[in-house]
Amino acid sequence: MNMSMWIVILLAIVQGLTEFFPVSSSGHLVILEALFGTRQGSPRTGIIFEIAVHMGTLGAVIIFYRKKVILLCKALAGARYSANGGWVRYRGEMRYIGLVILGTIPAGVIGVLFHDQVETTFNSPSLSALLLAATGLYLLMTRLRSVRGSLDWQSALIIGVAQAIAILPGCSRSGWTITTALLLGVGFAEAAEYSFMLSIPAILGALALQLVKEPGVLGAGSLAPLVIGAAAAFIAGLIALKLLIGVLSRGAFYRFAYYLLPAGIAAYLYFRALA
Repeated sequence: MNMSMWIVILLAIVQGLTEFFPVSSSGHLVILEALFGTRQGSPRTGIIFEIAVHMGTLGAVIIFYRKKVILLCKALAGARYSANGGWVRYRGEMRYIGLVILGTIPAGVIGVLFHDQVETTFNSPSLSALLLAATGLYLLMTRLRSVRGSLDWQSALIIGVAQAIAILPGCSRSGWTITTALLLGVGFAEAAEYSFMLSIPAILGALALQLVKEPGVLGAGSLAPLVIGAAAAFIAGLIALKLLIGVLSRGAFYRFAYYLLPAGIAAYLYFRALA
């Protein structure tokens, strides 16, 4: 990958820490990679590395929400036994799985139909910086939220559209999906859980799409930094996720905007000056 191991570990830790905080892990990676010069080679190299570290944070999500994941897996396995009342017993879980599938569709459509166009945005640190500031402005809107009910089919689709927008670097996936859910009246705990459940098929889909397009990309020469990066992202992500739930349950989600706005504007002006 033409990256020294310490840069691999640093970028992976940044990914793990920023994946769950609403500050855009992809935006930070694009900006840091531009500063370190790690995108001077093939543009696809950075994309593959980002997918690898996302797999690490995916592992953190599965471990953190293991009870929910196990319950949903049991529902998928047990619901088919209608003679034993499977569909009735797991009706709530199957409904939740349906909501996750519905929320995944918008990002899936964008990822498949506009993959190459989206990929080019990862080579623009100035765009990532600008979208960091835009994410900050969106987070501020959570101060207008009011809890009215729980997740339904309409809100799941709208949250899915927000996740599709967050494919762009600088648009935090957790920030856009959780903020959208809060604005739709979903409670924070439910909004956070649904957001991170959505990340599971989103990350797996991104990995599958990349492997289909470039089946030989995970060759022996690039395997070591991918494994190390995924492991570092997993550890950092698990720590960050545990901290996030405790901190944001106090309703301070919008305060991340106080970092995103100045950081995004400063980074944008810096890269524009270099252009």
